[in-house]
Amino acid sequence: MADWDDLRFFLAVHRAGSLTAAARALGCSQPTVGRRIAALARRHGAALLEARGGRWALTGVGRKVLVRAERMEREAAAIARDVDRLDERPQGAVRVSAPEGVGLFVIAPRLPAFERAHAGIELLLAGESPVVDLLRREADLAIRFVRPRQHELVVRRIARVPFQPYAAAGYLARRPRDGDALLPGDDLVDYHEDLAGAPESVWLRRHVPEGRVRVRVRTALAIRAGVAAGAGVGLLSPYVAADPDLRRLAAPALVRDLFLVTHRALRRTARIQIVSRFVVECLKAIGGEGRPGAW
Repeated sequence: MADWDDLRFFLAVHRAGSLTAAARALGCSQPTVGRRIAALARRHGAALLEARGGRWALTGVGRKVLVRAERMEREAAAIARDVDRLDERPQGAVRVSAPEGVGLFVIAPRLPAFERAHAGIELLLAGESPVVDLLRREADLAIRFVRPRQHELVVRRIARVPFQPYAAAGYLARRPRDGDALLPGDDLVDYHEDLAGAPESVWLRRHVPEGRVRVRVRTALAIRAGVAAGAGVGLLSPYVAADPDLRRLAAPALVRDLFLVTHRALRRTARIQIVSRFVVECLKAIGGEGRPGAW
């Protein structure tokens, strides 16, 4: 029988599709993942996963094991939540998942003060673009621009963030205009095509109808880098665009709600309450709202 720790590796490879991506999700090395998958195959006497077309896919045995592995995962998460409900001490680890810009520019500078005030809480800030799964305990708290709908999650709107067009001084010197006007044919720095439904991309298509996309990227920080390099106009939040070389252009802002999310079973624990209040206080600088810490 495989224990739960072994099956974590199996589930990670199944979901990520590659050993490298699974290793990144698990916080270990790619060879370690490969060894654990090989050990599972030896233990069961058959491969659970096999390489197909550059990705790892389930075998017939793997499909049968998957059902039980996911059941074990749910039980492990339920045990962790039960323990958390009993833990009212203001101590322990809390992982906060946040969009890169919010994490690096708004929350990270305030971490030293938090650590001084709450030495018993080990706060890990994960600045990341993918939406983590709180039901699988990939994070304890998440800051999101998209409101989740799962019943097991509790959600608070904590800020309204404006996004506006910015361009570098060098680009504006090459493309002169009256004041800070946005031109219909401006060059653009936008998200990759498979993110075409992102509100920022929709806004750019509407307000720069003849614009030509010169750079496509996958994160807000990469948009900032492209804009700062003079590649064109990009839509940025003010905390990401805080650079003296970047100029805000005149156009209506895209305003997006920002939500704080946690699992319903965790919201009353002392460390979650403390970190929630900390996050809300941080977000006040960018249009935060609501009563700190009240779920």
